[in-house]
Parts: sequence; C-alpha cells; structure tokens
Amino acid sequence: MVLQAAQGGRPKAKPAAQVNIVPNDPQFVIGTVTYDTGTNAGFHPDVPAGSPNLNRVVGNRFNSALGGPLLMTNAMVTRLTVFPAASGGQSVSIGGTPSTMGVATVLDYQNANLMAGVFNQVVLTLPVAVPSDFVAVFVGTFGGTNAAGLLGMSDMAVNGQGYHAIEGFYAAGQQTMLTPVANRNAMIRAFGDILTPVELMDFKIQ
Repeated sequence: MVLQAAQGGRPKAKPAAQVNIVPNDPQFVIGTVTYDTGTNAGFHPDVPAGSPNLNRVVGNRFNSALGGPLLMTNAMVTRLTVFPAASGGQSVSIGGTPSTMGVATVLDYQNANLMAGVFNQVVLTLPVAVPSDFVAVFVGTFGGTNAAGLLGMSDMAVNGQGYHAIEGFYAAGQQTMLTPVANRNAMIRAFGDILTPVELMDFKIQ
C-alpha cells in the first residue's frame, strides 16, 4: 500500500467473485423417500381365510403429490423399510409403473425374516433400477394367516406429499388389481441412489 501511494497508484481492486449459475438439472440424492409419519394408525387388513385371493399386497405408489413422476429414470433402490403386523418369514416386492388396469410388472421380490410392530430394513440382494413412477409393496405370508393385518398405515400426509397407499394382489410376475387406499400412506419406505428433479427436493428425502 505504501509503494502504491508513492507511485500515485491505487490498490488494485479485487476481482469480483465468480458466480456460477446452475440450471435446474436433476441431481443425485442418496436417501429415503418417506410418506408415512412414523405413527401407526392401524394395520391394513389381510384377506380373510377362505378367500380365493389370499396373496394380498399393500404398499405405496412412489410418485409426486400431483400424481406425476417422483424420480428421474435410472434411480436405484437398494432397500425397503417396512412396519409389519406379524413376525416371521415374509416378503417385499418392487414393481414398475402401474398400467391403467392397475397392473405392475414385478422388478424384484425379496424374502425376509421380520419382527412385528417395528420398522424392519430389507436390504435387496442387488440394487433395483426403477422407473420415475414405481410401486413397492409388502406381500406378507401367503394364505391369509395374518389376522392382525398386513402392514402399518399412516393416516396423515407428510410435507404436503398427499396419500400414496395402494392395495392389490400378487400373481406370477405381476402385482395386479392395484387400487389406491383412501387417506393412507403405507409404512413402507424406499432407500437408494435417487435421481430427483430440483423442484421435488422439498419432498422428505433423508
């Protein structure tokens, strides 16, 4: 500063901070998509014994609050978290985007030994690539033996995400007759390397 004054000069101004303007491109988020509040408002009922459809499934359709895609393509799900009514050997399944007829192609099926009344993490054998709108369901035990029901259900929406619970039946390689369950979010959560649009970042992803 002294030298610059003696030479009649001024201190050189610092260059302006460089600002990078980033477009609203999708970005990877590693975390869990959660629709339930964590409080069980009751277990979704199993199919009564003797019914011709004993392989009922219940879960969530993972899409946006407005019914559009939640994720970008090539998202990878690595585990599911479920809150079952009964202990023992049970199953979870991931399906693609349901058709207008309520049918989703099974992308993965995983058996697990679960504990009743608590959240259980089911780690998938291999990561499963899912479309931007997919379903994840709890299969339970076949045969209508879960008198208490299948899976815990939340009766409140989280962060304005709306309700996403679905029910249906499991057939060979397909989840069928998928229909919404009014005012419920199933206590099943999807975790993985998720590619999500910036505008959906306010969804509860932890």
